[in-house]
Amino acid sequence: MLFTSLNFLIFFCLVTGIYYTIPHRIRWILLLAASLVFYLFSLPVYTIVLVVSILLNWFLGIWVDHYDQNAGRKQVMILGIVLNLLLLAVFRYANLLWEIISGYSPLSQAADPVMIRIIVPLGISFYTFTNISYLIEIKRKRVPAEKHLGYFACYLSFFPKLIQGPIERPQHFLPQLREKHIFTYSEVTNGIRLMLWGYFKKLVIADQLSGIINTVYDNKLNWHGPLLVIATLLYAFQIYMDFSGYIDIARGAAKILGFNLSKNFNNPYLSKSVKEFWTRWHITLSKWLRDYIFLPLAYYLSSRMRKEKYAGISTEKYLYSIAISVTFLLCGLWHGVGWNFIAWGGLFAVYLVVGSLTEKPKKLFYRETGFIAYKTAYNVVQVIITFLLVCFAWVFFRAADLGTAFQIVSRLFSGWDHDSGITALRSLQGIIGQQGLTIPEVGFVLVLIPCIVFIEYYFRDHASGKTFSRLPLTVRWGAYYLLVLLICYFGKFETNSFIYFRF
Repeated sequence: MLFTSLNFLIFFCLVTGIYYTIPHRIRWILLLAASLVFYLFSLPVYTIVLVVSILLNWFLGIWVDHYDQNAGRKQVMILGIVLNLLLLAVFRYANLLWEIISGYSPLSQAADPVMIRIIVPLGISFYTFTNISYLIEIKRKRVPAEKHLGYFACYLSFFPKLIQGPIERPQHFLPQLREKHIFTYSEVTNGIRLMLWGYFKKLVIADQLSGIINTVYDNKLNWHGPLLVIATLLYAFQIYMDFSGYIDIARGAAKILGFNLSKNFNNPYLSKSVKEFWTRWHITLSKWLRDYIFLPLAYYLSSRMRKEKYAGISTEKYLYSIAISVTFLLCGLWHGVGWNFIAWGGLFAVYLVVGSLTEKPKKLFYRETGFIAYKTAYNVVQVIITFLLVCFAWVFFRAADLGTAFQIVSRLFSGWDHDSGITALRSLQGIIGQQGLTIPEVGFVLVLIPCIVFIEYYFRDHASGKTFSRLPLTVRWGAYYLLVLLICYFGKFETNSFIYFRF
């Protein structure tokens, strides 16, 4: 069931109405039933996978908590992690494993081998990571095992966050299930406002850009430098508006029901470094990777490196480089079943390693040249460089496979001559016409992008909506009507799934 469908809006209104009329003690039954019904609309048979995952990890959590000694807790936790990863691997990586076994190379021109075709259950990557964090947090004695099967099932399957996150830690979400949520006008209006904002970003920006980007990326006849650069820049905003739009709708829906989900984005394209970008983009995943892969690996390696320096480079740099490389290669593998995703993760690892090794020389260069004294200009340059590096990485993320990604990269730097700009604009005009749009309409949509960035920056520390609520009534309702009108006029209401449904 898509958030952008009429079915969902009717479904959510019914759930909300019933939720606030039944006693608190049985609300978990409604939430669990609603979550399972919501999931049944994807592929009904895979609801079995979700139920098996719930039962397995509920039992494993109690088993981990049964042991007082760390050794026993650790053994059961490792068993649980292995079982969860095996379940994920069966559905997510069968094709990739078959490529490795068969020796198929995505760079070759040979016909594809006979592939294993398994439809991936929606949200399996997200609820698998949720399960792993649950087991680790119990092992570390940060939370007790949840004995109530119904509450645990709600924690794992809560429908606003089930398919695309955010990836919630048990200590943040489980206590909220026991809280008595009372219908509060301010919280409900904040939730509706957040949902409306998410629909605006998804339907008006992301979905309008998708047709243009798909036409360029999926048609080799359109591949020449200027047009590919335009499509890549647009894709950066499409994926942000699409994913963050989903999260806004999810957080808004949860807020209406009395739950607070974690913030997953914080103006990522205003980051001044790639390292900062990953503290602002997909925040719950970034923290998951940091806490459960990067830091444990770094601590493990530090216990085995005795010298302060190796070949003139500090041990800390080695530790960081190795740990961050492993972390982002696994991050790429988590995101997709193609080698292009592994290359995407590896490219971010290179960015971060090079950034770490050159941190001091860069600061020295900017200080010696005096450029660092011009703080605003310095920050703008850093933001632009970071944004361009991220956009280049998005090529590997968007491309159909690794071979296609390399072809696109090679074309990015070709076709640049004195007529290239005019040629690109003419091609773009033709593509826009194919989508049933006009140049002024697309231009207006593009103008909305910096407006969204500015608004999200201005309200970045006011997630509760208090600042907006203090504005005059006419301004608030004017903003609501404007958003609704823009969604109705520019919104693309065809059945367009969210980009991260693939993962």
